[in-house]
Amino acid sequence: MRRRGSSSGLQNLTKPPKYFLEIAELIANLYPDAEKIVEIGVGAAPWALLKLRELLPRTTLLAVDVDQSSIARLRDLGLNAEVDDILNPRIELYQSSDLIYSIRPSIELINPIAEIAERVEADALIFPLSEDSYLYEFKPPWSRVYHASLLAFILKHG
Repeated sequence: MRRRGSSSGLQNLTKPPKYFLEIAELIANLYPDAEKIVEIGVGAAPWALLKLRELLPRTTLLAVDVDQSSIARLRDLGLNAEVDDILNPRIELYQSSDLIYSIRPSIELINPIAEIAERVEADALIFPLSEDSYLYEFKPPWSRVYHASLLAFILKHG
């Protein structure tokens, strides 16, 4: 018999996947004094943001997604969340950000994320699917963030 997922659309919040916790820990180590951090494309996977809320309590965290129902669920968790289409962004949402990051974005969204970060002078941090890292060819000015179990690339603007 197949197990049913959560009726809220969110996956199990009591036992978050280790991958997302490691992402939050890496971000907290790289940006311990950040005033504002934005995650683009959160969807139904808020674990990194929830952990960041714990690790960086003085940092303003913002979840951005194009899906209104995902944003409503994130707000129910007490997260600051906004609907935005990064192909036509409301740039004011991203102002004053130290970091804009995305976990496993589709390859066609990497450039728009980098462009938003550049416009607001924030760093962009991408955690791609491994095959997307080869397809996108994260060339300079992107640089690899070395971590034992995470694949990440950063573009420094700030």
